[in-house]
Amino acid sequence: MIRFDHVTRGPIRNLSFELDRGGTAKILFDSEDRKNQLFRLLAGRRRPETGNILFFGEDLFAREEDERVALFQRIGVVPADGGLISNLKAWENLLLPAWYHHGLTAEQAERPVAEIFDQLGPGEAGLKQRMGELPDRLSLYERRVVALARAMLMEPDILIYDFTFAGLERDVAQQLMKLTGEYHSRKAGRVSLYLCPDDAVSARLAADQTITLAH
Repeated sequence: MIRFDHVTRGPIRNLSFELDRGGTAKILFDSEDRKNQLFRLLAGRRRPETGNILFFGEDLFAREEDERVALFQRIGVVPADGGLISNLKAWENLLLPAWYHHGLTAEQAERPVAEIFDQLGPGEAGLKQRMGELPDRLSLYERRVVALARAMLMEPDILIYDFTFAGLERDVAQQLMKLTGEYHSRKAGRVSLYLCPDDAVSARLAADQTITLAH
């Protein structure tokens, strides 16, 4: 499902790994610069200087740009800062990809989004009332939850989490980990890839394989 063959770009040097159908992996970093470079490679925003990146058995950069766009409809990404459009309200940000690509209406999205929020616990009921806010009025945690729900609505085959639990209180991070784990198991063959700081919180995240990128 994901394969890196001797990929080099900037601080990423000769990286090789493979993540099979249904697998989970976490990549631990001691450098945010290195993490950011890998995230750009995974998101198709940077080409490797050497090596190949394959999704679903196909070389990502051997495809034309419009073909890569179609490929990424099967891949969900949760950016560390949420990656929300600044002049759209949280709810509009959350719904936009699923509406654009799958024709999902606000009424159809309301129930699955409510279920995602409910899984975060009764203390998070206020999230529903925050959906009318612009991104700059939301906390970092709230922006990540919006990005998480946005990606989950697309029902991707691959989901990439970019420092999703970093900088959060342990109990909050643990709840998000539980949510992503349950979501992973809901679709046969789904792949989950977590980019994480090398810290105590990330050590609590269960995964089939762990890769450490250090200087």
